[in-house]
Amino acid sequence: MAKLFRELRDPETGRWLPKEVWYRVRGAVAVLLSLAVLLGGGWFVYGKVHDAYIAFRTVDDYIDPEGLADVAVEIPQGATTNSIAEILVAADVVKTAKAFKSAAASEPDVIKIQYGLYKLRTQIPAKTAIEMLLDPSNQIKNQFQISEGLRLSQVLTSLASSTKVSEKDFKAALKNRKQFNLPSWIGPSNEGFIFPDTYNLPLKPNAVNVLKLPINQFTTTLDDLAFEDRAKALGYKPYDVLIVASIIEREVFRSEDRAKVARVFYNRLKKGMPLQSDATVAYAVKKTGTIWTTAAERKNKSPYNTYLHKGLPPGPITAPAKAALEAAVNPEEGDWLYFVPVNLDTGETKFTNNYDDHLKALAELRAWCLQSAENKKKCS
Repeated sequence: MAKLFRELRDPETGRWLPKEVWYRVRGAVAVLLSLAVLLGGGWFVYGKVHDAYIAFRTVDDYIDPEGLADVAVEIPQGATTNSIAEILVAADVVKTAKAFKSAAASEPDVIKIQYGLYKLRTQIPAKTAIEMLLDPSNQIKNQFQISEGLRLSQVLTSLASSTKVSEKDFKAALKNRKQFNLPSWIGPSNEGFIFPDTYNLPLKPNAVNVLKLPINQFTTTLDDLAFEDRAKALGYKPYDVLIVASIIEREVFRSEDRAKVARVFYNRLKKGMPLQSDATVAYAVKKTGTIWTTAAERKNKSPYNTYLHKGLPPGPITAPAKAALEAAVNPEEGDWLYFVPVNLDTGETKFTNNYDDHLKALAELRAWCLQSAENKKKCS
């Protein structure tokens, strides 16, 4: 810096040299002007590049998380990421399937999206759409329930009441069972596969799309339990084990007894003993609301009367829930041949391997039934 100032002054007089000063100032100004041009151009270029990048990022996606308007969207049972993307594009929720699939790739919880009706917004970013689908508060609750232990006629009556689809339509739909993709081993009866659970009603319910919900859940549950393989490992056909599960569903009071009851039935089958299930007799005589039967009813000649006929009945007597299916393919080890509930309030059940002990358990049940008028009602 000192050298610079010396060059700008006369060495003899020490005065400023105007010409040198001007040259230096002009050069500095030129440099500053050049930098200004470069910086200005850089910001201009940066702005253009940034705008292009944003445009590139949003060309396949909407950018406003508020969207335009509310819209109801139905996600069907078993929908894949690809099918959800197509549904949302059709409803103008997301701009492109590509945007949704790209957002889904970085959101592992996307597999938790449940089927049903959702209140969404049109023209929202794919990421926002996924967040809304994962938020239970956005589900439009319009549900129906199939209770456990009902026979088919009761199920169809309940479905007709809940869905406003006629029983006649449900019966007609069940005549074409190919449309439901049931396992090939399912027998001719329509009992056994209208799976008990709570379901979200389709936006436009009809007999087919309503029935597909419990039937799809039935086949999914079978897959989850490896039902066919485990049935074969027990030495039985899958349909036979389904029949056993249906009887367990109607016979068992407590969850901890299901696998024991399954073992009783398998033990009796192997010994060639009749199952003697009151639940099958009740089914045969079309008795509902109780599994208790009379001596006269136990003489009914129906093939479902397991007092009169050895072996399994020709088909299920209800659609078993998952716990009964699990018990049927995973019976508890034991040599029991008899079981009887001895307290209908608690569900306490006695398991025995000989008839004398079974008679003692029956005496306990009779004593409980006689304890009060209320108990007597429960035993009839």
